[in-house]
Parts: sequence; structure tokens; C-alpha cells
Amino acid sequence: MSKLPYPWMRWLPLVAKGLLLVWACTPRVPEIDEIDDMRSEMRRLLESHGAQSEVFMTKALTLARKQEDFAKKYPNHPSVPRMLVEAAEIYGTYFGDAQKAVQLLRIIDLRFRQKSPVAPKALFYEAFLYETMLNDTAKARQCYEDFLQYYPDHELAKDARLSLENLGKSPEEVIEKILKGQPTSRQ
Repeated sequence: MSKLPYPWMRWLPLVAKGLLLVWACTPRVPEIDEIDDMRSEMRRLLESHGAQSEVFMTKALTLARKQEDFAKKYPNHPSVPRMLVEAAEIYGTYFGDAQKAVQLLRIIDLRFRQKSPVAPKALFYEAFLYETMLNDTAKARQCYEDFLQYYPDHELAKDARLSLENLGKSPEEVIEKILKGQPTSRQ
């Protein structure tokens, strides 16, 4: 056997076989490619036809349902939290179905809290939906408080604190509070 120029090269075939084994054993999930394609198509339709067009709404609903199905079929897949947040945003934003959105967001909070980078956003969005669309200040307060307990240093923590301060106040009261807090420009 000839001498290798670098001693570490003798490990190269073993490393290559190991990488091949890992790659071959990684589960293939064809639904992810389909969902990614649907997401791209939905964005294209949003830009070309607008959010209220029938073709966009149909694609958005199909995507949200596909993401829900994926979460049921592969409950522990790392893409599930992101997909559920996207589905919740579709239901809440385009269909006005805050209950359905909250239902999906609860799954993320209960199953993926502290495990997924989208979990804080999901909990904050849940609180926002309770506050603005469902007019349930008690549940909104609980979600905002939970958010601050679990994610006190998150970039949305300041917004959560502000939302708690203004929870239950009318827009006029919030504006009045802001105006009183600002120094007058004339001296």
C-alpha cells in the first residue's frame, strides 16, 4: 500500500460512507416541497391578483389546510411550528377566523415552547388575536404575561409590556396617554 501524503486522508473513505449513510437515512418528506411550492405560488398570486381575489383566497386556504395536515401527519417534524404559524396567519389575516388561528397557535405554545424559534412569535400573535379580534382581554392578558414569563428578553417583550399597559383601553385613551407623555414642542 502506498503512503498517503496526509495521514488524515485514511479517514476520508470512512467519513464519506458515514455522510452517505446519514443522508440516506434522513426521512424524505415530499409534502415539504409541495408546501414550499404552494407558498411561493400564494405569494405570487398575492402580488398579481391581490388579497381579496378568489384565486388567491383558494390557494391560501389550500396551503393552510395542507400545513395542518402535515402537522397531523408529522407532529414532531421541526417544520411544524413554522407551518402552524403560517396557517394561523392565513386564517387570522385573510379569513378573519381568529378562533381557528388561536387553535393552531395553542398547539405551538403547548408542544414547542422553548423548542422552536417561532414559539415566541406564536404566543405573541395569540395574545394579539385575543386582544384585537376576539375582544377577550382576560385571555390576552394571560398570553402577554406568559410571553413575558417565558421570553423576557425577546425582541417582542417591549411590545408585550406596552400591550399589557394598554389592554382594555380605547384607542382614544391610548392616544391621549401618548400625547400626555410627550413634551410640548413650544416653550
